[in-house]
Amino acid sequence: MAPTLIYFPVAGRGQLCRLIAKLGGIEDFVEQTSLPEGVTKADCGSGGSVPLLVDGDLKMNESTAIEYYLMSIAPKYADLTPKQKGRDAQFCAIKEDFLSAVCKPLFGGKDKDGINACVDKMLPLIEGILPADGFINGLDFPTVADLAVLNIVEGYMPFGAAYKHGEVDVATRFPKLFAHSEMVKAVEDVATALEATPLKTAAFGM
Repeated sequence: MAPTLIYFPVAGRGQLCRLIAKLGGIEDFVEQTSLPEGVTKADCGSGGSVPLLVDGDLKMNESTAIEYYLMSIAPKYADLTPKQKGRDAQFCAIKEDFLSAVCKPLFGGKDKDGINACVDKMLPLIEGILPADGFINGLDFPTVADLAVLNIVEGYMPFGAAYKHGEVDVATRFPKLFAHSEMVKAVEDVATALEATPLKTAAFGM
């Protein structure tokens, strides 16, 4: 079986997985909303949550672990150094930390103050470790760390929804972060990949 991601058709915890697969050159990657026949969520180690990934006899949950696995089998990233792979992994984890944190005030009544407190804690930290120019790993193409930044800035669920309900203007308040995302988004392969994903899809009344 080809690597198969099981997730909702929203950005959420699946968007970075999609981008890693599409831009990393995993040509047989598949996405669907239901598990393959004969596979259960429990087989993947999940008590009910998604995303899940099935790749032959590998059945797994946890979005960050799935991202790491997809990175490891993506031809585009095969020649990265251990330090570059470590940086990519760091940004995957930061993305997940921010997602988990911002979901609490967002889904807890669209709490504007709570959203802004979360944003003001997390986004300056991300800006602080971005390079002055160029992609994060110093290459002539974006790697997973750059895609994670794009996900944080552009993915509507839950990030864009949080910015909307928190009245957060990312471009104004975090110009370095926004500019980095714009640079990544302007790469032709990235723009093409984004068109085939539910980057801006809203859900859950958001």
